Amino acid sequence: MWSILLILLSTIYILNNLVLPNYIDGFINSYVIRPILWIILTIIILIFSKREGINIWYFNKARRWEIGRNPFEAALLIGGFHVSILVISGLYFGFGSSPYSFQPRDIILNIFFVLSALIGIELSRSYLIKKGTTKRKKLTLNISLVALLFFIISIQLNEFLTLDSQNLAPIAKFIGETIIPLFAISLLASYLSYLGGALTSIGYLGIIQAFHWFSPILPNLEWGIAALIGTLVPAVGFLIIANSMQIRKKTPFGKTKKRKKENLALSWTAVAAICLVIVFFSIGFFGAQPTVIYSGSMKESLDIGDIVLVSKIPTDEIKVGDIIQYQTSDMYLPVIHRVYDIYKENNSLYFVTKGDANNLPDSDPVFQENVFGKVIYKIPKIGWITIIFKDMLNKIGIKL
Repeated sequence: MWSILLILLSTIYILNNLVLPNYIDGFINSYVIRPILWIILTIIILIFSKREGINIWYFNKARRWEIGRNPFEAALLIGGFHVSILVISGLYFGFGSSPYSFQPRDIILNIFFVLSALIGIELSRSYLIKKGTTKRKKLTLNISLVALLFFIISIQLNEFLTLDSQNLAPIAKFIGETIIPLFAISLLASYLSYLGGALTSIGYLGIIQAFHWFSPILPNLEWGIAALIGTLVPAVGFLIIANSMQIRKKTPFGKTKKRKKENLALSWTAVAAICLVIVFFSIGFFGAQPTVIYSGSMKESLDIGDIVLVSKIPTDEIKVGDIIQYQTSDMYLPVIHRVYDIYKENNSLYFVTKGDANNLPDSDPVFQENVFGKVIYKIPKIGWITIIFKDMLNKIGIKL
């Protein structure tokens, strides 16, 4: 039955993202067709689970909770914690108006739209987790695969397809603002569903979605802050759960005993933090942007495959002998060379540059507005991973 469910979910995703938007009026599509699809899926899931004798609505795998009295209450508290962090951030960074209408009719329509999708998706999640975790073998893998599936379903395909592969900044922003937080939330929802059923994950996601859809004001956050909250708050939720419960485990005598806590929470926290730091560094969010060295013009100082950190500083602080990154009119990639000379003309600074391995300075001076920053640190050879990966993609016709 699970294979049929996967086909149904894939069909709904394709209809919602590729078919219906092109042939059906926006209002009818959003508030009639889509809810009907999710309701049909809900009915099918309920029929499947009843025939197989599976309780997907609610169960409790823990015998003691320190956060709430049961998984559902814990999910509500974690969802409330997530919203509280957003509100506190809004108090600091400011609020903006909600993009949604608050006319009574529109509120009712949005409730119908949100609830139909939420219930259909979470019942499907609970069913797949219940089927895939009947044995403890590969528990973490099964939960992660289910989380990955529903993470993919949560992505709007048009957002992904409109990304320009030649422009890395929007891609990095999309990964940090959308990809990593959505997967973090999906992973926590899947874990909660494993512990307490569909009602538990509905409680967690329902709190977050209710705030997003029905609060008249929303935090006006920079995408980096929103990404940080969307990633680390679910990771903290994992830690809270892992440290506040005891899992039911049968002994040969029919009693229960405390089982060692899963390392899933700690592992996800580490992965989330590392991924987010990588994304933030890639766009210079921490004031230094990594760049791979692709040529040998700076050998012996910088070799092919090295990674350098480029820090944006005022151009009047750059001195002769500094290594800078800059853009030229005839080069697609930025150039990294050493400053050979500096002169001023018409109140503008110009930098004469030279590669350490070159015999002569570069023919054209660099205007100060074309300077990206100064190299402040070198990491040897790690960039070869990027070079090899990029070459592989180029060979199969994918240009980055």
